[in-house]
Amino acid sequence: MTGGIVTLLALLGFIAVVVYVFVIKRREDFDEQARQPLEDRDEDSSDRRGDANGENKP
Repeated sequence: MTGGIVTLLALLGFIAVVVYVFVIKRREDFDEQARQPLEDRDEDSSDRRGDANGENKP
């Protein structure tokens, strides 16, 4: 009986997380946050001059 209750609570917790992620939280927020590291990397690489070893060229 206790095992069934624990399983039910785990299932309800999982469903709650899925509902939060895919229904309550907007997809646009996730897409924007997913693009941020790429945008930061593009800005950093355009500001730097150097080769693959990190040595600066004059």
